[in-house]
Amino acid sequence: MQGKNMSNKDYLSAISIMRTSPAVGDIHDLVKSTKPKMERDTAEKKIKTCCRACIANCGVIATVKNGRVIKLEGNPEDPMSKGRMCGKGLSGIQALYHPNRTKYPMLRAGKRGENKWRRITWDDALEMIARRLMDAREEFGAESVVCSTGGGGNPEIWSIARFCNVFGTPNWFEPGCAQCYLPRVLAYTMMYGGSDSSIADSNCLELYFPEDTPIKTLVLWGTDPSYSCPASGGGAVVDLRAKGVKTVVIDPRFTPDAAKADVWLPIRPGTDVALMLCWIRYIIENKLYDEDFVLKWTNLPYLVDVKTNMLLRARESQNPEEPDTFTVWDRKTNSAQPLEYPWNDDLEPELEGTFTIDGREYKTGFQLLKERAEPFTIETAAKNCWLDADKIEEAILLFAQNTPSGLALGVATDHNPNSMQAAMAAATIDLLLGNVEKPGTLLQRFNTSGVFDMPNYIVPIASRMLPREQLKKRLGGTEYKGLHLWYAAHPASILDAMLTGEPYQPKIWIDRSGNKLGALANTSEWVKAMGKMDFIVHMYMYATSFSAYADLLLPAEEWLETNMIVETCNTLVARQQVTHLWETMDETLFWSKLAKRCADLGHENCKKAMDPEFMGKDLAYWDTMEELMDHFTGRLGMTWKEFARKAPFEYMTKDEWREYYIYRKMDPKTNKPTGFDTPSKKLEIYLESLIPLGRTGQPFSEYPLPPASKDYDPLPYYMEPFESPLEGSELAEEFPLVMTNGRLPFFHHNTLRNVPWLRELYPAPEIWLHTQAAEKYGIADKDWVWIESKRGKIRALAYVTEGINPGVVYMERFWNPETLNTETHGWKEMNVNVLSKSDAPYNDVVGTYTLRGFLVKVSKADSPPEGVWLKPEDFKAWLPKPVDYTEEIR
Repeated sequence: MQGKNMSNKDYLSAISIMRTSPAVGDIHDLVKSTKPKMERDTAEKKIKTCCRACIANCGVIATVKNGRVIKLEGNPEDPMSKGRMCGKGLSGIQALYHPNRTKYPMLRAGKRGENKWRRITWDDALEMIARRLMDAREEFGAESVVCSTGGGGNPEIWSIARFCNVFGTPNWFEPGCAQCYLPRVLAYTMMYGGSDSSIADSNCLELYFPEDTPIKTLVLWGTDPSYSCPASGGGAVVDLRAKGVKTVVIDPRFTPDAAKADVWLPIRPGTDVALMLCWIRYIIENKLYDEDFVLKWTNLPYLVDVKTNMLLRARESQNPEEPDTFTVWDRKTNSAQPLEYPWNDDLEPELEGTFTIDGREYKTGFQLLKERAEPFTIETAAKNCWLDADKIEEAILLFAQNTPSGLALGVATDHNPNSMQAAMAAATIDLLLGNVEKPGTLLQRFNTSGVFDMPNYIVPIASRMLPREQLKKRLGGTEYKGLHLWYAAHPASILDAMLTGEPYQPKIWIDRSGNKLGALANTSEWVKAMGKMDFIVHMYMYATSFSAYADLLLPAEEWLETNMIVETCNTLVARQQVTHLWETMDETLFWSKLAKRCADLGHENCKKAMDPEFMGKDLAYWDTMEELMDHFTGRLGMTWKEFARKAPFEYMTKDEWREYYIYRKMDPKTNKPTGFDTPSKKLEIYLESLIPLGRTGQPFSEYPLPPASKDYDPLPYYMEPFESPLEGSELAEEFPLVMTNGRLPFFHHNTLRNVPWLRELYPAPEIWLHTQAAEKYGIADKDWVWIESKRGKIRALAYVTEGINPGVVYMERFWNPETLNTETHGWKEMNVNVLSKSDAPYNDVVGTYTLRGFLVKVSKADSPPEGVWLKPEDFKAWLPKPVDYTEEIR
């Protein structure tokens, strides 16, 4: 075994894999091929593919000439984008041919942070990583390896989870696990069993058919499709408004969606659950809910033991096709009675009330929900959330009385420790009104193609291959068991382990993402943690701030170089490789090759993964993306090449695909309605299943786990932000403004900050200040401003506006590729996550920390940060260099 303190140079010498290759001081040097040029093909070709500059998968037609992509345009066949493209997608050519692409595997040639690199081969890189992994596994245990992904445009995140399960480490994460999207997926999965209500994540499919959907009111809560997904969701909202659909926008900023809204509620960041509980209270108090639906198709009439918080069961089912039989209070007999699924017309269940049975107190789920919401009057919510009471009432009535309606929940509520509760409360609002599986509502279980084993799980995750003892070592996995929905660890717990060595010390970090130092809260702490790692690998399309602290860089493919199957409404689409440059590799292929190399070195679990019988229907390894794609397109009776030629195509008609009222369909096995995909087959607004999740990890953990420190609460509750601006806060005296974030139409997460046209449009991050705050702190529009929190200090360009809550400031994430080779490495100048909060309190279910709703102060700065680019001509260095013909590069 190689010693743990061996340098990269020693490793290369020891395993004798160094090839003759000149030292490369700049990662962008090219070596011309000595092979003869292939005959030029001067004909233009149009290739249908789809974008992945964000997560929207909009249809694209790429024009290719002489092997180069020369034009991108929207594909009108796409049922969601309908031929539209946004700036992010249209920047694909500049991203593809960016002069600073990472073109080959590059090994660090100097100290970390010096940005000195030596080119090596892919075989060398895979050998080095695999041996490092095997040595760490032998000396420290597989759990000493941490893997991560993210960045927004990555083609397939589940391949990293698969690798970690096969290798034996329980520690992989992406920021979205706890901070973006998972809280919503978890809540809607457990309460409903169908899709969540995220427009940006290509749900809310009812919106894309404005010609025949009967929706009348759309609530955009913490989401701004005009910014986050303008070509797809943003366009759909525009189409619906043109048809007369009313909209309510809850957002501190006056976004384009807010500007067109019938009601705008500029909420104080971090107080969403207080406002949601206010909506629930008003809906219950004024009997605006669908009483018949709530009685028959939710679990709110069921009796709950107030001491245990568990539902009272009359019988536990021994048949997996049948739910347990729960107990209701029957007003006919004035007694507790079992209610067989789905309903019993002989009973008249009480919806609310408190009852005594055998000396124990029970309440209906509805009664408990009513009591939970009781303190949140409109007046209380208006004061706490910094809103106008009349506007709150107007919004509720528009949503509840102008139906069918739907509430689309965005990423804003995922960015603070009340994340899971916000998703639960948002779902509750829709479900109380019966806004589910009927025409005009957002919560649907439309049909799927059947190509994938599970929705959005392209690569089989192989979760059962992670040994039981390793699962127990998942960092944060015992306390925050909601993360097991995605088989992921808790980012803040990983950071703590890196810094303290408790409960053990991670040693190796492999990351495939854009810039973790722009995405993760309290960036400075992560930089400290990286200094404690023995070996760091970064795979991406180009170098970022994270790369500066890495030991090995791997070149990832841009979306125009990748192959993937995409399901868009009732169509199947091929994102297909339009061209391929240098030695870039699809991340999905990289993880397969790495696992296979570990198997070659003697890793028994990796060897097992090669056995099709052991893996069952799961694919073992794949040596090409075409091989992986063939595995799935084979279910359609065609090869990947045949599929790509045919796509996009409808896998079923629109009318067959848009199937409503799925819960009413009769199950031939039971001769009863199918119901919802929950344990009770009812909508579980009283989310009892959170209790066994916290105690055991079930149903998402592969094996039972020790209990969390406390039971998870089955109902949403409000938690005031830890850094509160309310009266009596000493911190607020020094830091009086509340910081929020939000998407921009030019970038996705931390991507594309090096695209010249996009940076010309938005060269530096703006901080939105209300005119009252600007006057108070002596700041004028376009001034440079210092922004400071308890954790750090950065600069931004002031944007003084009436379009923001007066006590709130807004700033988007940012980093500066132009200063990558300086001491700052691009992350210190204007990165809002230098200010954000990564320590406790966390969300009790999924461990969310504070990316929004923390306190800051502002003051005028004398100048912009040194070295940042602000003028259009500054960005010429990043423009692709056009040539008549692309020479083959080895």
